[in-house]
Parts: sequence; C-alpha cells; structure tokens
Amino acid sequence: MVRRIWAGLLAIAAIAGVVYVVGFGGSFGGKTATRSADPAAATIQPGSIARIDYNPDSYRTFADDGKLELLVNDAGHIRVRDKQGGGFVWQSDPDTSLEPDLKGLWKSNADSPFMLDYVDASKQSTGVLIATANLSDAKTKTTVRPADGGAAIAYDLQTLGIRFETVVRLRAGYVEVSVPAGSIVESAGKQVVSIWPFPFFGAVQKQAVKEEGYMLVPLQGGAVVPMKEEHQLLSRVSAKLYGGDRAIPGQPGTFSIFPAFGMKRDAHSFLAVIEEGEYTATVHATPAGLYTSYHWIAPQFVYRNEYFRQTSKLGAGYKTVEKARSDEDRRLRYYFQSGDKADYAGMAADYRGYLTETQGMAKLRSASAAEPLPLYLTLYGGAQEKGLFSPSFVPATTFEQGAAILQGLHDAGVGPIRVLYNGWAKGGDRNVMPDVPPAEKELGGDKGLSAFVDAAQAQGDRVYLQADYTRSRLNARFVPSRDALKDINNKAQFGKTMGENEYVNPASVALRLFEENVGKYESLGVDGLYFEGFGSVYSDYRAEHPASRAEAAADYRKLLKLAKERLGSAGAAEGNGYIVGSLDFVQRMPIGDSYDLVATKAVPFLPIALHGLIDYSGEWGNLREAGTIEFLRSIEVGAVPQYLLTYDDPANLRHTAGSFIYSSRYEEWKETVASEYKRWNEALGPLRSAFIADHRELAPGVAETRYENGVAIVVNYNDTAYAYGGRTVKPLDFAVFGGGG
Repeated sequence: MVRRIWAGLLAIAAIAGVVYVVGFGGSFGGKTATRSADPAAATIQPGSIARIDYNPDSYRTFADDGKLELLVNDAGHIRVRDKQGGGFVWQSDPDTSLEPDLKGLWKSNADSPFMLDYVDASKQSTGVLIATANLSDAKTKTTVRPADGGAAIAYDLQTLGIRFETVVRLRAGYVEVSVPAGSIVESAGKQVVSIWPFPFFGAVQKQAVKEEGYMLVPLQGGAVVPMKEEHQLLSRVSAKLYGGDRAIPGQPGTFSIFPAFGMKRDAHSFLAVIEEGEYTATVHATPAGLYTSYHWIAPQFVYRNEYFRQTSKLGAGYKTVEKARSDEDRRLRYYFQSGDKADYAGMAADYRGYLTETQGMAKLRSASAAEPLPLYLTLYGGAQEKGLFSPSFVPATTFEQGAAILQGLHDAGVGPIRVLYNGWAKGGDRNVMPDVPPAEKELGGDKGLSAFVDAAQAQGDRVYLQADYTRSRLNARFVPSRDALKDINNKAQFGKTMGENEYVNPASVALRLFEENVGKYESLGVDGLYFEGFGSVYSDYRAEHPASRAEAAADYRKLLKLAKERLGSAGAAEGNGYIVGSLDFVQRMPIGDSYDLVATKAVPFLPIALHGLIDYSGEWGNLREAGTIEFLRSIEVGAVPQYLLTYDDPANLRHTAGSFIYSSRYEEWKETVASEYKRWNEALGPLRSAFIADHRELAPGVAETRYENGVAIVVNYNDTAYAYGGRTVKPLDFAVFGGGG
C-alpha cells in the first residue's frame, strides 16, 4: 500500500511538470554498455530545432499473413488488424481529440509511440534530474524502414541527443516488439533511465467498453483491473516482475511471478509476454481517470536502476541512478484473441503455447483410472531451538515415524504419495548449505533415511529432500568476502539465525556448490530435490563476478537441469516464470484472493496456463486460513492435494523455525486427509493431463472450470444451492458434469 501511494505521488509530480532530483551512482550488475558523450552533440540548441508534424493517417502495411496485418505510420505508431477477429484494430495512438481537456505532458505522452525517462549527467554537481520525454516534446525525428517481417522504427530525440530503435515484426501467430540494446545511442550528457515502448497500445476510454473489460496484471497467479466499474482509489498497479532486487537498496517489489499482461475489451483481447528484459521490467496498469480518461497498460523497461547510495556507516546517503546502462535487448510478444476466446482463459491458452514453444514444457502423460492423483505430502522432520550454550534439535517426525504415516495413508486408500521431506538434515529445517549434511541423528541418521526411502519407493511413492542453495554460513568452501552476494553499495548481504551469520548466495555460487554436492544426493537414493529460495532472483555486484538478474536466473535453470539429469526430478515453490519450465512440480502456487486495492479480482490465469503441463498445489491443506473455501478453490483451479504433517505435536516447535506450523499432527489429520483426497481424486484424477479450456463466473460466488475433454467442474462458494445442468450444486460444495461425473 505504501509503495502504491509513493508511486501515485511521483505520478502527480509528473503531471505538474515537476522533475525530482537525485544523485548519480555506480555501475549496473552484470553486462553493461557505456558510451562516451558526443562532444559535438553538446552544442544542441533545442530552440533551433523545428518540431515535426506527422500525418496520423500515413499508415502503411508492412506485414500481412491473412490473420494479422501490421501497419506503421510516419510517426512510428503501430496498428494491428485482427482479421480473424472481424477486422478489429488495436492501435498505439488513441484518438486524443475525444478528450478535449487532456493537455500538457499527458497529452503528448498519449500521442507518442514511446515514453523515455532520462537523466542529464552533465549536471552532476547539483544532482541529476530525472525527466520524461516523448515524440513531440523531444522534437523526435522518426525514420521507418522495412525489416524482415515488419518494420524498424528509428527515433531520434533531437533535443536530447538520444537515439533508439524499435523493431516490430509479424511472427507466426503474434506480433513481436523489440528494442535492440545496440540501437541506443546517448550524447550531450543525456542518459536513458527507462523506455516504455507503445505505452498506449490498446488504450480505451471507459465509456467505449460496452459489455466487459479489464486489464490482466501479473500479481500472484493473476488479477484483473476492471474497466467498467468506478475505481474508488485512483491509483495504478505497478508490478515489478519477479519482485524487488535485494542488490538494489530501496527498490520496491511486488509478488509478480509471470512475465505477462493483457487487456480485454468486449469481444477482443490481447496478451503480451515479455521474453527478454523481463528482469528489468515493471508492468503498469493505469485506470481511466488517473492522468487521462484512458485505461492503459504497458511495460517500463529499466536501463539504469534507481537506488539508495549509502555514504556512511550510520546509513546516511541519497537517491541516485547507475552510471552504466544495461545492454540486454528488450523484447515482447503480443497475442490476440477474439470471440469466446477473448478473456483471461484465452490469454492463458496463448501463454501455455508460449511455454511449450520456448521452455520445452510438454503435456503430462495421460492418466487413467489406474493412475490416481498423487498426494504431495510434506513431512516435517524437525528444527533447532536456542539452548543455554548451543542450539538443541527438536524432532517432529523421525524417519521411522514417517514410514508409519505413509503406511497409514496407503491403508486408508491414499496414494501414490510424493514425499517432500523438510528438516531431514543435521540441524533440521532452515539448515543452510554449502555442505550436504548427514541426516539428523535424532531422526534416525543416514541409515534411517535410507530405510525410509526404500520403504516409500517399494510402495510406489517418491521421496524428495529439501534443499536451499540460496544461503550459506562461513565454511571452508564458502568465504563471505569472496562468495557472498554484494549489493550496489558493495555490502555483503546476510542475516542472523541462532546467532550465526547467514549469507545470501549469488546464483553462480549456488550453482557451483550444487555441482560439488550433487553426487552426495545421488548416494542417498532419493528421487529428487525440492528447492527453496528460488522465488527471488538478484543481481550481484561482486567486482570479480558481477551478474545481472537475467544471468542469475540462467544459473538457477542450469542448477535445476543438473538436478533432473542426475537425480530424476526437481520442484520448487510458487512457479516463477524463469524456472517453471525446469520443474516437475510446483509447491504452494498462489491461487487465493487478490488483496490489491486496484486489481481487486483474482483470476486463475497461471493455473489455466499450467494445468496439464505440470502438477501444482495451493496452500498446505492443514494450514489453510479458510479451510472449506481454500479446498474448493484448489478444486476450481485444478491443483493437486498437498498437506504438511508431523508425527508429534507441532506445539513442540514453537521456538524453532517450525513455529508457523500450528496444526499438523498425523493422528488428528489422517481422516480428513483421506476423505478430502478421495473427493479430490474422483474429481481431478482423470483430468490431471487435460488442459483447462475455459473458466468463468456463472453467478456471484459460483465458478465453472471446463476442460478440453468437455468435463466441467462447478464450484459453489455460497451458502445456498445453485442449479446447473439439471442438477443442484450444494452450498459450499462442487459437482462434476460430463465424463460420468
């Protein structure tokens, strides 16, 4: 909430024509591009440069495949005609004549094919001014030339001495928009902070939405900003993809785990997927009434981070931006839907296709009645608590007790079971690498673990061990001065647990440590690992090994690839877009309500995209905040069942890392697990490999999920019955229609 208010204040300052003053800072983690200023350009006299008036009707066709037509005008605006959608035209140039009161900066922004934030480095002695430029205000000279499958649009911001190029191409089923890093030229002391390509693409006034409209934003598993309703809070959603970067002090973050956004306008919609530059991108969804009368959604690609530069050990410092510019290309795809496909389910289907094309994800093998739905079961071994002189271990589930839990569940008709053993190693939960420790002696040691694995696998179960390579303690193989992640102020990142420093591992160090340890996991005979900590990706400013967030994500993918090659399987939490294609299962995907004050409605965009490609679960069944409601939501979005159980009373863990577990004792949960699993399996077992074809709200509190084989599941969250298909769906219950349901 605070972040959103701050963003709103900055935006108000922009409306008033105010620029804000910051300092000027250091270099960007990873690869950078530095260019010397052009001395000749320093003599630019803006007043002597004539403003260019472009003909808004000068559109020419640059590509046409019979389904989509790509047009560009002399100013560098684009239009896309969806021929399969009745010829509907998406355009980057809204008709601002419909808004006579729109003037000044936001009038020129709305008329521009780009917005560009920049700093004037020549004024470092008084701080650096961050300002926004656009086509008109920078007296931009645009040159459009044909390119393979489309057009290359060169923008020369004549008053600033900045040039860059946007390339638009018609590809197989989508339109590609890219900003090649090599096309950016800076001079006259002006330096690019961020670029917004075609920010008003698809912008629409509220009154132009006749039936239904919303903007899809990448918050949690998906959320929408309604476009017909009045917004009580005039603020925008600003989703920093993959959250904040710990290496950039003061950088805000959001829970954003997939690199896509979209817009629905009556019978037409589009989905944009950011496939390069997503680690530097923030998606902004701005409702009508804030700045303009248009709803608009666009990505902002950052080339120089703003950050807090610390100048003393007492914490004093100032806001600044990096000197060097990142040299990563920026690229996104626009997919278009129409008719009954023009909604978040249709957008999710296109995102599914994108994942299968670019990340190699494939459909799960077909299930049958003989292949029940797997139960994902986290067994919590134990954790340490502080002692008088040293920490002591508190056991919750020994390996022998774990085997008894599995046997009891199988006897109750549950299975197969995918066991995720948490707190199995010496020291238990939250024990950190770099060494693969032996199994905790109080749980049964290595022999006990081996016997547990053998017993589980003999029943057809699989065993995955918890691993966290994102943190380390001082060790002969981990030297903080060399290996700990450093932020842009050259500060090693760490926290304290049980009185010891725990350092943040750069992704490259995590990869190195895992490469050294993977053989030890092989010797344990387990089926794979599930990794914690991969839900965040950070850049690294170590002088000897700098890395960008993109490079860090690539190292995480290499680590997961190695785990699968050597051990068989790998899983992680949440399902972040940069690793989801490398996983075999996703634990605790966000499938709940949206708590954003603007994007007020959660939609199952990500579950729709992933169902049939990979198993995913919601919250642990025994730790739900709203038991029945969350069970029903898991059924609605096609999630597999997952629980966290202990053999002993979890109250014993209240002074340990397991203090979050308030109810988990197997004896108290075994009947609930068995009964819920039975219903879960009957409903979703035959659908495990099926794609979700559609999802909609039938009535307030009633949702329908329809699968590609025609089966529909209707979930009723209300306290009254709902009639559907000649049957009644009971209150707080669900029913299966079709397929013998």
